[in-house]
Amino acid sequence: MSYDPQRVGHYGKLVELWAERNYPLELEYPMVDGLRFDAVDDRGRPWDIKGTMLNGVRPTFKFWKDQHDTLAAEDGGYALVWYRARENSIAVEDSRTIKARNIRIDNWTNPGATHHRSHTKEAQVPAHELR
Repeated sequence: MSYDPQRVGHYGKLVELWAERNYPLELEYPMVDGLRFDAVDDRGRPWDIKGTMLNGVRPTFKFWKDQHDTLAAEDGGYALVWYRARENSIAVEDSRTIKARNIRIDNWTNPGATHHRSHTKEAQVPAHELR
């Protein structure tokens, strides 16, 4: 399956809706420290929902340092979802939640000056490392 930003956004929304139905999270897209997150838990803590397409080229999860640091400071976390893309749906194969402070990321890199998030570092973590 080739990379198509519109399709990626479509599947990302399906992942968010799946996570909201399967975890005690509510899609509110809260703003914390000037950063937007996907959801909040029942205590109002921010969460980001991340999906990885298993029938893609390299299943990875992408993290942004500013968001990761804010989630850790706010006792928030991630809902991670491993899925297979179908034509207009997803088939979830695995998922988990994890607090941001419990993920050790040591491969932060600069996304480049032309990237819309060039103000912060990014990291890609192979999906199998977070299962």
